[in-house]
Amino acid sequence: MKKKVVSTSSPQETIEFGKRFAAGLKPGTVLCLEGQLGSGKTTFIKGLAEGLGLKHPSQVKSPTFVLMHIYETKMPLYHFDCYRLNSLEELENIGFQDFVNDPHAISCVEWAEKAGDLIPEGARHIRFEILSATRRRIAVS
Repeated sequence: MKKKVVSTSSPQETIEFGKRFAAGLKPGTVLCLEGQLGSGKTTFIKGLAEGLGLKHPSQVKSPTFVLMHIYETKMPLYHFDCYRLNSLEELENIGFQDFVNDPHAISCVEWAEKAGDLIPEGARHIRFEILSATRRRIAVS
């Protein structure tokens, strides 16, 4: 698959990119979001959720302390954050494999590299990079 790279100049542009990106998603898609703290991963998911029909995208928050949020969009949107993950067992205990293999949902996994082999084959990777205080580079592969 060809890599697509975009640059955004504000959080709102990152949200708009997420909204456009959502239009091409099919049920069963797993998105692995990688990049340092503050690079725009959760901001992108706000746009994605809005693009999928979430009525109140302001409710999208990083699930850092609970591992997961579920958003009611036109297809379920599962939002994981593995930043504070101590072991893969924590993900297994919440049924991670069942969620990311749900053929009717979209799964977004922040800090996906920490989930290791639990990420299904065929997951798409999105890398976020901080270029300046407001600019971000987003690479989709």
